[in-house]
Amino acid sequence: MLDAYLKIKSGLIKSLTRLENTASSERVKAAAQLLCTKLKADIFSLVVVGQFKRGKSTFINALLGEDILPAAVIPLTSIITILGYGDKLQITVFFQNGTEKKIMREELSLYITEKHNPKNEKGVNRVEIAYPSLYLKNGVQIIDTPGIASVHEHNTQTTYEYLPSADAAMFIIGVDPPLTQAELQFLRDIKNTVGKTFFIQSKIDTVSETDREESLAFSKKVIEEAAGFSDVIIYPLSGKEALEGKKEGDSQKVKRSGLFNFEQSLEQFLVNEKGKALIQSVAEKANNLIDEEMLLAELEEKSLHLPLEELENNIATFKNFIRDSNQERIDSERLLAGEIRALQKDILEEDIEKLKQEKTEWLAAQVEEFAAGHKLDGNAKFTELIGKFIDVQIREIFGIWRTDEEKTLRKHLEEIFKRFMDRMNKILGQIILSSAELFGIPYNQIQMQEMLPQEIEFRFETTDEPGALSITIDLMRKTLPKALAHKLILKEAKEKAKMLVDMHCGKARYDFSLRMERLMRNYRLNVAGAVESVQNSVLKALESGIASRQNTAVKAASLEKRVRDKINILKEIQESLKN
Repeated sequence: MLDAYLKIKSGLIKSLTRLENTASSERVKAAAQLLCTKLKADIFSLVVVGQFKRGKSTFINALLGEDILPAAVIPLTSIITILGYGDKLQITVFFQNGTEKKIMREELSLYITEKHNPKNEKGVNRVEIAYPSLYLKNGVQIIDTPGIASVHEHNTQTTYEYLPSADAAMFIIGVDPPLTQAELQFLRDIKNTVGKTFFIQSKIDTVSETDREESLAFSKKVIEEAAGFSDVIIYPLSGKEALEGKKEGDSQKVKRSGLFNFEQSLEQFLVNEKGKALIQSVAEKANNLIDEEMLLAELEEKSLHLPLEELENNIATFKNFIRDSNQERIDSERLLAGEIRALQKDILEEDIEKLKQEKTEWLAAQVEEFAAGHKLDGNAKFTELIGKFIDVQIREIFGIWRTDEEKTLRKHLEEIFKRFMDRMNKILGQIILSSAELFGIPYNQIQMQEMLPQEIEFRFETTDEPGALSITIDLMRKTLPKALAHKLILKEAKEKAKMLVDMHCGKARYDFSLRMERLMRNYRLNVAGAVESVQNSVLKALESGIASRQNTAVKAASLEKRVRDKINILKEIQESLKN
């Protein structure tokens, strides 16, 4: 699996390693090493999620071709379990107190199951399993999560907490029964958290083909219409048959199980979407680093042959130019900070205020309508239901708004950073042009390509602490008539709804502002630092020509050969990148 992607990545890593070993600029060395590390650590995290007893553990075992995870007829997994590549099977339990413990496969259920570790009484943080599967060897990491909507509510919370760290989700649905309300709510939540979701219909071997097709069509319609996903593809799959086929080495059985089709789609996604973007970004940055090193090498070579007086005059001229360009750089950084502050004030704060005004009144009306439909409920039940209703509404309000607001802010941020990058690239271009023209050498324009991170979204919990809606319910249950109690509960519920909207608007303002400030600071440091580094590297290359005048003829010839060899190596690396 993933052979094409792995081959491309391996070739790029070799080119980057060679560039790191050849470069003279410390910035280029560090940048090449960072790009290489980024590629090597290209872990693709696939989180497996779904309602309990949908066959998640069997599905994972089928992917690996081995019975690694335990399976049972009761809600099982209660701990996050991460599977990655290793030369041999090795299981490590990481505890919340910072300690860790190696265990045997037979002991695994003692730590990750609800039966043997109820409510995580053993204080397990996570379990990591290393296994020599080709599936995992290509940078794929599989994460097994506790099932949602089981009798153990803390399991659902554990799954929610892990979602933000996933590159893609594999959502397991059943054929009988099909989707439940709990699954639909979970899908609405992960839609705003995980960029890519694969849908797998498990246990297809347990129903007839007619029932399976009917269930698949129903699930697809519900996921698209009720959960908001578009163009949903569901992969029918028998985990049991796939696992048997892999263990028996029967490729036809694996194909019949449906696993082969899913694996093909996963590979296509990794290579054509996630992998392609990563490879292109790294290759373009590597080319720019080579252009930078080529310029430095050719400047150094030129400085070795230029008359000393002319060389000193050119260096003095270049230093004067640097002083002027430094002021331009400082001015550009101030403009960037001003534009970010204006974005926070003119867009973010206005959008939050608009949201607060619209949704405060809307939610109050929704609470009124909900209460009208539950007049017959007892006081305690009425309190519980209206509290849960408000929590669901808050989740939906801020889940939808967060996604839309992130798109709006990203669009503005991209425009702001592009203007800043254009200004800084102009300064960098002037530095390159000035040095190249002074010494009469050809050059390629170096373009910095600092990218905006894929995610800038804020995250916050929409659930309240238990008892937030607790207006002396015990007293009311005993003494107040239902009509009067409901009236008082409704009044507090509306106040709670107003408070929650205001509170989460404040969280949104703080979180988005904080992330934008941090993003701006890192972006500015990286880009401005790159410009300054090029300046210093050019000066260092030119001044080596002055220092070489003190060398013997043999040393001077050796230095000239080293520079020429370096130029040839850089050309070879550049050619390998093109290929």
